[in-house]
Amino acid sequence: MELLTNIALLLAGITILVWGANKFVDHASVLAKHLGVSDLVIGLTLIAFGTSAPEIFVGISAIFNESEDIALGTAIGSNISNIALIFGVSCLYFRESSKTQLWNLFPFALSILLLGLTLTDGSISINESVGFIGILMLFMYVLSKFEEVSETGTSEPSEFTKSLFLSLVGLVGLIAGSNISIIYAENTAIILGISELIIGLTIIALGTSLPELAATIVALGKGKHQMVVGNIIGSNVFNLVFVIPIIGFFGTIQLNSIVLERDFIVLSVLSAIFIALTYALAKLRFNRSAFIFAGIILIASYLLYIGLLAGVI
Repeated sequence: MELLTNIALLLAGITILVWGANKFVDHASVLAKHLGVSDLVIGLTLIAFGTSAPEIFVGISAIFNESEDIALGTAIGSNISNIALIFGVSCLYFRESSKTQLWNLFPFALSILLLGLTLTDGSISINESVGFIGILMLFMYVLSKFEEVSETGTSEPSEFTKSLFLSLVGLVGLIAGSNISIIYAENTAIILGISELIIGLTIIALGTSLPELAATIVALGKGKHQMVVGNIIGSNVFNLVFVIPIIGFFGTIQLNSIVLERDFIVLSVLSAIFIALTYALAKLRFNRSAFIFAGIILIASYLLYIGLLAGVI
């Protein structure tokens, strides 16, 4: 009974977390439009940050609850699910080439490389944390350099005020949901006798990836393929450049070697595949059959990975 109660409260926390993220994304986008930010930049920044907000707030809450393994597992696990599951599903629905700016892949690749270096020495140093912040600054520079900015919007002051209020409501939901998720994820891990790292890599990672999945479904429905790719790139960058420095600056975690030997290798391979497919989507003649095949492989690899973590395979 205690286990079921903790699982129910964990799912409730994740639900509040995702609800808060959706509110934040929806109304922050209205604010950005009012300020004259283009759709593509909104996708790569506000929507990407908003859909990463659950992971970021989980990281902050985990630090305060001395559960850094959950924060690390959630950041890496979410990036794996973003590529293998969410981008894998997207590949099944692509109908044409995308005009995604490939310069955005550079900060994405750098964040993966720095993560590998960070995991190698078994700890997250201050210099490494600063390095991730540097990648964030580079990412924002690339956006400002290569993406267009639209004219200032003309929304009514009342609409602007309403969106500002509701985005703050969403932020409160993010904070509350992340705290509830961390507390009951830790309790569930203790009851089941499994590590907090596995909980972060599986249950919380998948739960906090739901905003990315929702944003992807909406973008695919509107035929905005570039927004799908942009959201995954931005979300994966934000997951690392925010969560890892939080752990480095405020945590005391000694990194588990299994993360480097297992999870980082999976993330690296998937990231290389994602970069190759994104390049093909932007520069090569579109081949629907090839992307359907790639999507099936990515989804199957995710199911295999989760099966291995759960001990089913």
